[in-house]
Amino acid sequence: MRRIDKPVSACCAGAAIAALMLLAMPAHGQWTWTPQTGRWINIKNLPKETAELQLEFARGLLVKGDHDKAFKETNKFAKFYPDSDLADQNQFLRGEIRMAQGKLSGAANEFQLVVSTYPDSALYEDVIAKQYEIGDAFYEKGQIRLHKKWRLFRKRAFKQAIEVYSMVIDNQPFTDAAAEAQYKVGLCHHTRNEYIEAAYEYKRVIEDYATSEWVDDASHGLAICYCDSAKEPDYDQEPSQLAVNAIDDFTERFPDDQRVAELEDKRAEMRESIAQQRLRTAHFYEKRRNFGAARTYYELLVEKFDDTAAAATAQQWIEDNPVVELRAADRVLHGKRAAS
Repeated sequence: MRRIDKPVSACCAGAAIAALMLLAMPAHGQWTWTPQTGRWINIKNLPKETAELQLEFARGLLVKGDHDKAFKETNKFAKFYPDSDLADQNQFLRGEIRMAQGKLSGAANEFQLVVSTYPDSALYEDVIAKQYEIGDAFYEKGQIRLHKKWRLFRKRAFKQAIEVYSMVIDNQPFTDAAAEAQYKVGLCHHTRNEYIEAAYEYKRVIEDYATSEWVDDASHGLAICYCDSAKEPDYDQEPSQLAVNAIDDFTERFPDDQRVAELEDKRAEMRESIAQQRLRTAHFYEKRRNFGAARTYYELLVEKFDDTAAAATAQQWIEDNPVVELRAADRVLHGKRAAS
């Protein structure tokens, strides 16, 4: 009988198919057959036998410093034990893991989910404490970066601090904790040179938390905020006047505060700026030979801003230009206008 040999290529193909089938089979110790589901399940994807064991396993990984694996184990808890009484603790642990990873914004959001998802959790106060810690960490980071002249986004950390402090305010409105957070939000805006926003937040502390220990700091911050937003005499002097008013209010309410002396210097600076603008207005009318209007401004300076250098200049002008001479000059000017 004639022997017929199979082609070599067919043998190779059969071997390849057999190899693929072996690879497709579940590896012993890693996969297991579950009759309940009728399929193979990877053992590595299964949680511990109970919610408590799963939580402690994840927490142990955090202690060991295996942060990524610890976070994955909290995902398993959320998937297999969503209705457990320990669910809020698992969520809180996720925030702790993110903090350990240095992912502060993510940590704040994870902690916030404890409050929003489990409003009756006994961890409520712990969440607030952690969010405060994160907000302060962002603020300190911003202070460090602030002195690095060429660093990009060097004020970004203050914006992140504002977001976290705002969580604290929303979680505990009208409490001492919220008053402090409200003040720090204003401080962060102030540091970012966002003066309108800073003034608004400082005022909220003063008005909404009138009995809080942060009212004096907020009042001082408001005064400094207006001072920092003040412009040169060529521009609108409303911020300068607001600064003077805020300083007067602070001095009246907290006369023994050590910062009063510092604010007195600021007040003098603001009043001088306002007076210089009035002086320039007087000069403007004088150049246009409207001596009546000019005298009004000079006299106003002497009466209302007698503690400024501009007032001394105004007084000298008044002495050098008696009223009689001004009236004569006005008559000449009016005569020329009438003739024309």
